[in-house]
Amino acid sequence: MYPLKYIIPIVFIFICFNKTFSQNIIKAKVFDFVKNKPITDVSIQIKGTNKGTYSKNDGTFSLLKIKNRDILVLSKIGYKTTFVDINTIGNIIYLEQQINELSLVTLRSFSSSQLKNTVPDQIYYSKRDIQRQPFILGEKDVIKLLQYTPGVQQATEGQSGLIVRGGNGSMNLTLLDNIYIHNTAHLGGLFSAINSDFVESLEFSKAGFDASYGGRLSSVTNIKTLKIPDSTSFSGSLGLLSAKLTGNIKVNEKHNLLLSGRRTYFEIFKPFIKDKDAILGKDSNYYLYDILVKHTYKLSNKNQVETMLYITKDDFYDKTKGRDRQLQWGNFLIGTTYSHKFNKTLSSETTLSNSFYEFSIGTDDVVYDYQARNTVNVLGIKHHFVWALPNYVLKIGAQYNTNTILPKRVLASINNSPIEILNQDTFKYSDFSLFADIEQTISKSVKLKTGLRFTRFKNQSNALVGKNIFSSLEPRLSVKYQFNDQQAFKFSYQRLRQFIHQASISSFSLPADFFVISTKTVKPQTVNQVSLGYVYEVNGLQFNSATFFKNVSNYSEFENGSINNLFSNNIYDDILVGHFNAYGLELSASKKINKLTAQGAITLSKTIAKFKDINQGQYFPTNFDRPININTIVNYKLNNRLEFGGLFLYTSGQNYTRPRDIRIINERPIINFEAKNTSRFPSYHRLDLSCTYAFKPKGNWSSKLNLTLYNIYNNKNPFQITFSTDGSSDDAFVEIIEDRDNLFPFLPTLNWLFSF
Repeated sequence: MYPLKYIIPIVFIFICFNKTFSQNIIKAKVFDFVKNKPITDVSIQIKGTNKGTYSKNDGTFSLLKIKNRDILVLSKIGYKTTFVDINTIGNIIYLEQQINELSLVTLRSFSSSQLKNTVPDQIYYSKRDIQRQPFILGEKDVIKLLQYTPGVQQATEGQSGLIVRGGNGSMNLTLLDNIYIHNTAHLGGLFSAINSDFVESLEFSKAGFDASYGGRLSSVTNIKTLKIPDSTSFSGSLGLLSAKLTGNIKVNEKHNLLLSGRRTYFEIFKPFIKDKDAILGKDSNYYLYDILVKHTYKLSNKNQVETMLYITKDDFYDKTKGRDRQLQWGNFLIGTTYSHKFNKTLSSETTLSNSFYEFSIGTDDVVYDYQARNTVNVLGIKHHFVWALPNYVLKIGAQYNTNTILPKRVLASINNSPIEILNQDTFKYSDFSLFADIEQTISKSVKLKTGLRFTRFKNQSNALVGKNIFSSLEPRLSVKYQFNDQQAFKFSYQRLRQFIHQASISSFSLPADFFVISTKTVKPQTVNQVSLGYVYEVNGLQFNSATFFKNVSNYSEFENGSINNLFSNNIYDDILVGHFNAYGLELSASKKINKLTAQGAITLSKTIAKFKDINQGQYFPTNFDRPININTIVNYKLNNRLEFGGLFLYTSGQNYTRPRDIRIINERPIINFEAKNTSRFPSYHRLDLSCTYAFKPKGNWSSKLNLTLYNIYNNKNPFQITFSTDGSSDDAFVEIIEDRDNLFPFLPTLNWLFSF
């Protein structure tokens, strides 16, 4: 028996501890202080967490698992943000009206508010916004979230990247904790290379870029991983197609560890795919994985160091229809960021990083066998200062990158006899940039953001290119005129330059893209873009519209979009330079009505290119031209347990250049093509439905069961256009036969999601 003098203190401590951390249920109402009427759609969030809810039509709300030490944050457009200690809460909480102070608003909608942003077409998503998205095969995908915004489309099923206002995938800049990531998609775009479980926030811009971003023409996506938690937490899922686990571990007051991993196992599920045209069948296999490790070291209240490692890998082989093809690609990222706060208004950030990407393919698609490989490596350092004052925010800084690109390394044979190919040397170049941005309030109605970026590009000479130096000055301007509490007009102009060029094989729907650097003949790509937008937000309704026009000069294409360049001794011999124009109208709306939340977007656009040596110098649609894009998302929360979701997508098919035949000239296969981009893929469309059931929480443990019906009416969206040959290499003429493969048929999947 323990002495009584030891038992009494232990019991006392236990009682105090239990009271401090006891969990409660609170219920209250939110009222307008002046009108003394209930307020609907007020965001009520537990400070420092992602937990929260919204007030109903009668102003009532309830929250579970509340601790005695918690603070509630109540916010709504047009009202002052209010902080309430849980121990002092009453039956009614009053909010005071506040006009033109939108910086304190916590966004309600899962479609980010545009009213408060100075920059048009700039979107911010928090972790809560991401969690409100519908499931796609058990995933709530952060990159997919962007595809539901106007002006943004996915590439054809099977391709990576995003198409933003007519630009190709190479024109998008994606950063993960300030580190460049080259490829953001796994096979088919079904999963993105970013596991949303470790994402804290995402900022996306398709116009009016911050001057601290450069080197790309179409968009910037800045993704931040989870912050330091108050306590250790885990989340994950286990399903028919994939499994993942993320842990945000608070080691002690100074050290924090973020671990995340994901792996698919289509090899288990593929025997159930009966569609003979689906490429994921018994004669093929595919898997992916990604791993993230981040360590945060809090040196003091003003100093912090974050070190991150991120790896993605895709492995796909295809032996259907007599093919023998294997592809592998992946990213390897590592970097460290040091943050310092001088005072309440001045801070700085320094990032040292390395990003490596590799793609390889081996195939016998045509009369020859070949293996090809390309790589991109970026080593960089970036530093900036930020002054945040009441009437303006100023950012200045510098960036330096050393870059190495291997456009292609090819081994090929015909009838088991090697083909002599002079493979490309690696391209090495550096770019140095200085940048400055200032966002300021001119008046109650007008806000202005201006930026300027200076970049100097320099490459090393090799067997193909000589030494080149380019300098560019890139101005950016954004203006917002808000003429009342619900409406605003926005305007932006930007001039940007890109020093690398992507040349794609337009008839091949896999990430088989080649990258070359700018030279005296293939000069840096330059874009001039103008955007005009209108925003209207009232009573939970958000309406956004925008028109845009962009001109890209020095845009490069492979002649015929062909794979002849694989066997060319000089990859530049098959590159042509021209320009393209992209213009369009974008409309989107979202509305929350009680338990139903709906969002829709439509984009009408055109992207046409002109080259002196293609199609007799006439304009033609680019292979990433998508005239019509429509998407609709519906989410219905029946109660605290049961939730339904629906997603419909429709987009015009990709243009491509069809090969007509192969001529054997001097034992060398030469492919003849039809007119540039004369053919087009069928339109892409599908409907997904999902149902999620939340089990009753047990302590700190919570879980959900999700059923997703992907492509519910089994539309055969084309994954790739492939070509077989009728003849042999001994013939002078070989006929080409076109064949189309689809990737993902109707797929039901069940996922168990959990957190603790």
